[in-house]
Amino acid sequence: MNRIKLRQPLASTIFSILILAMIAAGTAFVKADDTSSKDSALVPKEFDFSSPALNFKTKVPHDSRVETVPMEPTEPNTIGKAKVIGKVASGKGDLEVETTIVGYSLQAPATALRVCSFDVEALGYTIRIFRTEQDLTEAKLLAKKAENGKPHSAALGYCFARAQQALAIYFIVDVTGADSEEAADDLVRRADEYAASFIDNLSWENGQQSSFGDDLQTVPLRIGDKQIRLFIPKEWNIPINDFRGPLPAELHMVRRRNGKDVGAVWLFVQNMKEKPDLETSGAAIVKDYFVKQTPDAQAPVLLSMGEDSTLTEQGIAARTFRFSVENREGKDAGDIEATVVWHNGRLSVLTLWSAWTSAANRNTFFSRLPGLTVYDIVRQEVLVPQP
Repeated sequence: MNRIKLRQPLASTIFSILILAMIAAGTAFVKADDTSSKDSALVPKEFDFSSPALNFKTKVPHDSRVETVPMEPTEPNTIGKAKVIGKVASGKGDLEVETTIVGYSLQAPATALRVCSFDVEALGYTIRIFRTEQDLTEAKLLAKKAENGKPHSAALGYCFARAQQALAIYFIVDVTGADSEEAADDLVRRADEYAASFIDNLSWENGQQSSFGDDLQTVPLRIGDKQIRLFIPKEWNIPINDFRGPLPAELHMVRRRNGKDVGAVWLFVQNMKEKPDLETSGAAIVKDYFVKQTPDAQAPVLLSMGEDSTLTEQGIAARTFRFSVENREGKDAGDIEATVVWHNGRLSVLTLWSAWTSAANRNTFFSRLPGLTVYDIVRQEVLVPQP
């Protein structure tokens, strides 16, 4: 099966709350009328980026102009490459939708939502709703941005993990010309239908569904009577994994680059009948662990904490934390993200230390991305209830 996994349009459920804004310059317009999403107005089109994992076929309005350029591989000793590799433009209709296709060549597989979220947030968008596949290889989102408190445009993003590459398709609709909120909502709905048609007709040239590729290692976990198999990029070392059933247990995973540790993921699970104060005990556990494991660093400093909304909505007590880290000389030594969960008499702690402090610039994001991806994978498999 080479079709994508995501199907249902987003705006059909929440488009009335979207007050959205323009994405970056450098994209092209797709113009479509009310019939543009109907099969009779669509024609098959191949999108060739000279990259088998990224090439795809879909259907576009019959008068569309499609531009593609080759995707380039990652250059040696670089963290990756992101490039606009496709644009679509059509000249009819009263609905203008910017369509831009971005290709990514990465140093390691990446969860799709991380890629989509970074791109739209870097441009000042606020994400209003998102969905991911259970394996985190596909994601779609709607985001918003307003100018002077008024609706401006809607952003719809679809992202796909393609082994050590990724593909993002962004559809942007301008609503500044709408004379009412209802008219703006209607533009968003129609843009969402256009995007959904584009994606629904998409099939991959190489016949492979979205995935993190084959260069993975299996990390088996047994938590009580539950068996879990994590699939993690092989570049991660596993110095400790004592999840063999009884608790407490720990998993340590470390990523090195140029002979230095640049990322570490720690999972700790123990039985705890009574719910603790997660804000107090969670922060203390994370700090104590890091101090014991990293004697050449100062104690982490708590920067922020809050609810994990995804888990909280499922009735699970969960808090997120972010800490800054400095070495003994007071120099920046990265940061820590953590999620602490208490559920069904069990306390779980998941942390990610990254040598690069979180920042909005692209180089920092792609340096952190391999660690964020493994953190997301462990969180999804261990902390998020599975259907």
